[in-house]
Amino acid sequence: MKCRLTGILLLAASLAACKSDECDTPFGQVGTIDVTLAEYADLYNNPGGTLVLGNAGHKGVLVACVALGNYVAFECSCPHDHDVRLVPNDDHAAVLLSCPSCGSRFELTYGNPLEGSATGCSLYQYSTSFDGRELSIY
Repeated sequence: MKCRLTGILLLAASLAACKSDECDTPFGQVGTIDVTLAEYADLYNNPGGTLVLGNAGHKGVLVACVALGNYVAFECSCPHDHDVRLVPNDDHAAVLLSCPSCGSRFELTYGNPLEGSATGCSLYQYSTSFDGRELSIY
């Protein structure tokens, strides 16, 4: 009986550990920005341009212009540890986000992990819509 109980407790503990390690944690709505304003010049009509909205989301939101009129937005908290803020790293041909804690790196087209402890999880991606002037991130 003791062996069966231990097995059940181990199974419950492993299931709880998996649940606390979920990848896709929503962080809420970010809002709308007018990309034609000077403070967003790095984004507006600038494929490859990026900008971190430091006071949005949980640890900031990185917005990237992937093509004219096409934007993506990713949460800047590490999927491995949501309390760690990812930092932009553009030392490579493609812009990446890197975790200073676990060493994970993510590409910014889809938020896919490239290496590190968080390789099982992509970055949380916000939905975006663009009307030619205002970019809504939610």
